Amino acid sequence: MESSRTLLLKPSVRGQLPALGVLVGFLVFEVFIAVRGLLEPWLAIACPAVFVVVLAIGTVSLMRSRGKPWQLRCGPDGVEARGFDLVPWSALAQVRVSRLRPRWLYFAVPGRHRVVAFVPRPGVSVPAVAVFDPLSRRGASSRWGARWQRKWYGSTFVVFTHTVDATSEEIAEAVRQLTDVPVVADRVRLRRRGAGLR
Repeated sequence: MESSRTLLLKPSVRGQLPALGVLVGFLVFEVFIAVRGLLEPWLAIACPAVFVVVLAIGTVSLMRSRGKPWQLRCGPDGVEARGFDLVPWSALAQVRVSRLRPRWLYFAVPGRHRVVAFVPRPGVSVPAVAVFDPLSRRGASSRWGARWQRKWYGSTFVVFTHTVDATSEEIAEAVRQLTDVPVVADRVRLRRRGAGLR
């Protein structure tokens, strides 16, 4: 039985649709310029092929998102990614909210897309997981992905809010209600409002 103070995050299919739309747009553009003969023959084959593969991966991700149960649980005892051990609040130094990084790579991404990182205390390890990442086994990040997450967000345990059904404000408010672990907004403005706890 879940506590009334527990916040459950589930995958958001709607949140992942814009990324697929961008991929479809790039694919149509690549096919158009290839048909017009504006690309070298090898590029006319390679570029659309790359976008088809990326689009297929994105579609698989989207389909695997549907009907999934909770992926992250913030409760009185700590935070838990599905399939991983609970991380007690006492193990965390802070919860950091920031924009997607590096900015040059995500220049076209809407400003509301945020990353919530659960930053551990020195000497404490947290799971290498990006919630929600349906293409990886149990959501576990690759070694490269974990290194990237640590570099840009300060932790290997992160939530990309556009892939789940809660905003950064809702997650931050839930954390404030559950623990005294500080919530730090790194160059983003968080509105304080009800978190929709359930």
